[in-house]
This record gives sequence, C-alpha cells and structure tokens, in this order.
Amino acid sequence: ALAQDQDPTETRVDDIVVTAQLREQDPIEVPFALTAYSGEFLRDLGIQEFDALSAFVPGFLVQNQSPNNPAFVMRGITSDSGEATVEPRVSVYQDGVSISKSRGTYVELFDLRRVEIAKGPQSTLYGRGALIGAVNLVQNRPVIGVHEGEIAGSIGQIDTHLIEGVINIPVGENLAVRLAGRSKNRDGYVDNLLGGEDYNGVRTEALRGSIAFAPSETFRYDIIANWQGDDGTGTSFKSRQYFPADPATGTVLGGREPWEGAALTPTALFDGGKELGLDREVWGVTGIGEWEFSPMLTLTSVTAYRQFDSYETFDADGIFLPVLSAAEDAYGEQTSQEFRLNIDGGERWSAFIG
Repeated sequence: ALAQDQDPTETRVDDIVVTAQLREQDPIEVPFALTAYSGEFLRDLGIQEFDALSAFVPGFLVQNQSPNNPAFVMRGITSDSGEATVEPRVSVYQDGVSISKSRGTYVELFDLRRVEIAKGPQSTLYGRGALIGAVNLVQNRPVIGVHEGEIAGSIGQIDTHLIEGVINIPVGENLAVRLAGRSKNRDGYVDNLLGGEDYNGVRTEALRGSIAFAPSETFRYDIIANWQGDDGTGTSFKSRQYFPADPATGTVLGGREPWEGAALTPTALFDGGKELGLDREVWGVTGIGEWEFSPMLTLTSVTAYRQFDSYETFDADGIFLPVLSAAEDAYGEQTSQEFRLNIDGGERWSAFIG
C-alpha cells in the first residue's frame, strides 16, 4: 500500500527495489546495465559525495573540481559544461526531478533511500540529456506512524568536522514530518603561500524537510524541500612550470610540486575584485502524489521548482601574476510537472503513459 511503502527495512542491500524504469522492480529484472545501492550501504561505507560514490560503480567517474564545477564521466564520455545552452550527456535526477545542469547538480548524499546509476542510452526514460546514462537519487521520505531519529558526527585531519542528523515524527495517523541535515567543514589542504585561507577548503551546509500525507492506503502525497549552501575557499590550479613567488618582489616561496603550496593571484582584477572562492546556493521544492486506482493502475504526479545561484572566482593559470583570472556568475531556475500512469499487467507485461 502507498501509505506504508516507505518501510525502512527496504534499505537492505539484498532486498533492494529499484525504479530505474519508473516502476518498482527487482534489479535483476532491469534490461540494461544498472548499479544500485541502498542508503544504508552508502552510510556504512562513509560515502558522502558523488566522487566517493563513483569509486564503487564500474564505468562511472565523478571529478569534483568544486561543487560548482563537477564532471560526470560515464563509460569514458564526460559531461561537465556549465553553459546554459549545452545539454548534459549524463542526467542526474533527485526524487524524479532533473537536476542535470552542472552548476546545480553536485549535492550532498545523506539520508538516502537508494542511489541508482543506469549506464548506456536512457533518453526514453530520462530525456534527451541521458544519452550516455543517468543517476537517480531517491531520498528518504517520512515514515507514517514511526518515531525515529539519529545524530552522528566525525572529526579528522586538516580540521575536518562533520555533523549530521535526521528525525522522523508522526503527526496523527495520516501525517508525518521528516527533517535531515548535514554540516561539513574542512580546511584547505594546499598551503596559501601569500597568506590567508589555504586552498581547496570546504564549508557546506545542507538541509531537507519533508511532509507526507496518506489519508488512505491508496493515496499519498509528499512535499520535499531541499537546500544546500557551499562557501569553499579558492580552488588551486597550481602551475607545474613556474615556481610560486611573491608578486611584489619575485622571491620564490616554494616548489612546483602540488603538495608544496601555491601562490595565486589573490583576487580577480575585475567585477569589483572578488576574492578567490565559491559562494553557491541550491534549493528546490518537490511535490509527489501517488494514487492507486486499482492493483493495475497507479497515477503519479511530480511537481517541482528548483533554483541555483553561484559565483566562483579562480586563478585559471595557477601562477602569482594576474595573467589569467576567471569568474563565473551562474543562475538558473526551472519549473516542471510530470504525470505518469503506470499499468501493471502482472508478471507478463507492464507499461506506463506519461
């Protein structure tokens, strides 16, 4: 029944159910290359980001230059353009909503029900942006009638500290609320030889709130709100040809190896002299309604609004002189509506119209 299909025991890897073909299936029934992991599996391995996830998926690689500029590589073909006119080659979906534009794609992986990575052309199911493949993030929704909560934290080198938590609260017999969040900070690991914050530091906050309403076993509606903010220090594009030096005197400050520190132009000498670094905000609201008219017919509605706003400044040539500095001011918003009627013909056939 729809009101109960969020049973947390379903996150076991051996019992995982996927929706890569827009209907619930056992992974072995999906007729294309699919890798699926439960949220519990990701948590046990400490996987928090896409680049760490890709290490466990054959034929899939994610390069995190910064949260504003990731590269998704599927079977050797890269999707990394931030231009508004460029269609991505690898689609990324979050609860049935495309988040494929690269400046808003890189999101934290926490409190997930499962992750599905479909390799090969998926345009029929996921649109023209999935010519190489698609990634489907399914977040945990509120569980009606169940109290649960969890909080966890960790510390590490380079002043790394992370805290995250989730709480699920039932409100009466037909309503439940779920809140989840993560705060992650890490100092930069490439020394700033000119003083100031070290490069490649991380400051990320992510929050999610969701409400589920299920007045009957055949109808359920979820509202999911996501927000993420990134305020990282500058990305180090260190030159391997020129020694880092003091821009005023020319005094050599370090070696050319990546781990020996960098001396980058501290500001972009345009647009008001912006400091190196990233200021990015991504948020969206999704409404998902499911009506089970009969064991054979189920109607799903997915309504969504999403927005990202980011400004990143970096020293593209990686040297101490202001030869090639770059900045990108990116903004995007999207509204989408999907209706899908799933038809279950039993073990012999199934179909959907959307």
